[in-house]
Amino acid sequence: MAIVFGSYYTIGKMHWYCEDYAMQGREPFPHVILADGCSASLNSDVGARLLVLNARQEIERFARVSGDEAERTALHWRLGRRIARRAARQIQALRLPPETLDATLLVSWCDGAKVFVHLYGDGCIATRRADGSVAVIQVEYAENAPYYLSYLLDTERQAFYQEAIGDPAVAQSVRYLNETTDSSIRREQFNAPIMFSFDLATFPTIAVATDGLHSFINAETSNWVNSLEVTRAMLDFGSYEGAFVRDRLEKVLIEFGKRSIFNLDDLSLGVFVERG
Repeated sequence: MAIVFGSYYTIGKMHWYCEDYAMQGREPFPHVILADGCSASLNSDVGARLLVLNARQEIERFARVSGDEAERTALHWRLGRRIARRAARQIQALRLPPETLDATLLVSWCDGAKVFVHLYGDGCIATRRADGSVAVIQVEYAENAPYYLSYLLDTERQAFYQEAIGDPAVAQSVRYLNETTDSSIRREQFNAPIMFSFDLATFPTIAVATDGLHSFINAETSNWVNSLEVTRAMLDFGSYEGAFVRDRLEKVLIEFGKRSIFNLDDLSLGVFVERG
């Protein structure tokens, strides 16, 4: 089974500089890690990079229990806290405030047969079947306030967060969108672990993305563009050579721009493809 993978990130129309970050690697196995810094927090673009770079150091720990769902659940927050603590020591050395680490983190890797995803905060996962049909999972939070790893390190900020989001028991929402049935929403407690695994035999294309995926708007009509339409366009690869994710994303943005469609938020995209 041949696996190709790639990632790319780009700025949104409403930003002066990009607060997303994405990186990929082949060792010890194919992986893509994304982060999305909070626009309301200073230096969160720095925090996004630090979280990604520190998560890369823990990628082997994530994968050690990839076959055991119960162990993965127990490990989820333990590794998240470990990543946040390492990054916190680094921002302290740089004399940056704790809010620097206010960023979503998405860790994904492939063992050759499945793609595994751990998400800390909001974001998207998309799938494409062999017949070309796509589906999207959008993870969102009440008051558009993701639960960041940085809150694990500050009890006062965590308490304030729980007060600000209304009912913490249903603050996290997982929205399922597909082309064959009506969308559905599952609501969870704000700190419920967000983990997925996908069999490449069923879903030969798996993508992970920051929430910029559902920030596309038609500037002429002021209508939001459906995430499924955006996903179909982005996963319609004509080639898997070289920087295929970058090439496809840039082409889609140009084509959308001709139709006055733009992403308001920064966007990071990572893709795994099983080529048989």
